[in-house]
Amino acid sequence: MNPRASFVIPAYNADRWVSKAILSCRAQTVKQIEIIVVNDGSSDSTADILDFHAKEDSRVRVFHIEQNKGRSAARNFGNESAQSKIIMVLDADDLATKNRAKDTISFFEAKKPDLVYGSFFAMDSIGNAQNKIVSSPFDPEKAKTQKMNFICHSTMAYTKKLSESIQYEEGVYTNLGLDDWKFQWEAYRKGYKILNMKMPLCYYRLTESGAMATRDPKAVDAAKDAYLGQI
Repeated sequence: MNPRASFVIPAYNADRWVSKAILSCRAQTVKQIEIIVVNDGSSDSTADILDFHAKEDSRVRVFHIEQNKGRSAARNFGNESAQSKIIMVLDADDLATKNRAKDTISFFEAKKPDLVYGSFFAMDSIGNAQNKIVSSPFDPEKAKTQKMNFICHSTMAYTKKLSESIQYEEGVYTNLGLDDWKFQWEAYRKGYKILNMKMPLCYYRLTESGAMATRDPKAVDAAKDAYLGQI
């Protein structure tokens, strides 16, 4: 089966959440997909959970990296392994909406973007939906002034061709949880067609242990200033 779209999920010590993330992908209304999960050197039971899903569903393709290399390396590896022309991003603690693949594929066919993102539902750590955040078109001037792109990473999808041109940067940007932010800017600066869709595409989990909650704000500002100063 040639997949029409590929989910790519990096997973590091994600045994609390990753099964639900995979199940949300397996439950898609479009069945002709693949679900790539990259185990980034987890020391918990993540590996066993991933292997279970791979045995249950042939669409689940699991890759185990022995030593933790960071989420950017895991994403890049997953993107390289994708067999379809459309790659859909999902973090291991988030959930895809049931029509995520259907809505994304339809949008790519109709609008021909290189990168797309959408609205999403915020949810708490135990999975209770809190509110819907509606996406808006990417505004580079606003993004530069406010140092925010206003793009939920787990709603993003892009072409395989774009992923061959731009990779998630390892090191400081990964450690600060800014690899997705930089990836979005790189896509814009290289002239790729970036569009937003109004449909909600994921449930984004807010946790106290996530990168957004634990990273150093001063270091984040310094890294953003250094990058934006080049634009």
